[in-house]
Amino acid sequence: MKNNKILVAFVIVFFLTTVGSVSYICYDNFVNDNKTTNEVEKDTDTDTDIDTVNDTLEELDVNSRLVQTLYNKVVLSGDSYYKYFMYDNDNYVVSDASDESKLTLAYLNLANKEFVDIGIDGLNSTVLIPGLSDNYILNVVNNTVSFIPYNSLLVTYQDLFGNDVTIDKSVPVSIDNYGGIYYVYNESLDGYVPYMRISGETSASYYTGSVVKAEKSNKQIVIYEEVREIYYDGTEIDHATYLYTFNIDNDGLYSFVSRVKE
Repeated sequence: MKNNKILVAFVIVFFLTTVGSVSYICYDNFVNDNKTTNEVEKDTDTDTDIDTVNDTLEELDVNSRLVQTLYNKVVLSGDSYYKYFMYDNDNYVVSDASDESKLTLAYLNLANKEFVDIGIDGLNSTVLIPGLSDNYILNVVNNTVSFIPYNSLLVTYQDLFGNDVTIDKSVPVSIDNYGGIYYVYNESLDGYVPYMRISGETSASYYTGSVVKAEKSNKQIVIYEEVREIYYDGTEIDHATYLYTFNIDNDGLYSFVSRVKE
């Protein structure tokens, strides 16, 4: 009888110990799972917060060197009728823009030192510009022409639009709003030579523009410009706001993305 009591006591202790162990294991797994889930959710929330912080817009000083440098790369200085002639519409997106307009923008950013005076020996005296019927004659000044080396234009082009872009050499470079002068690629010189025709136009109005706001995120800078069209008697015809967007590339430099009307 005594042995039976000892056996029963042993079974009860064993049963309680087993149940307790199993309960602890289940509880521990449940708690750890919840803890892990909470930590993952917390990490996810943290990542979201970081992205939100990084995407927060920072207002820039419109007169800062950064803002003014970017703005002056894509807009002609001074007030004139042809201030924005390189843009063929109010919603200009570089990825969809013509090579002609992008080459004009690149030309307008060339430094004076990039132009080289060369002799006219061996150069064609006239050329035909694709899409135009007029003959263009060599633009000669004092028996020399102003020459642009291809690499100089390419560097400026890539500075505006990114290091992965190239130039179509068959496309002539227009430098004014009425097609008066084109720079045409010369293969033997590996650069561009100017040709002109007698032309011109007048207008009773002109454009003026000024930067009114600039914002920066972790990925881009947007510059707001107020544009006014004014008669020469001072009467305002129209005004609008345009947004110039520049992407911040991996190398820390800025590439032009678009100019769109707000």
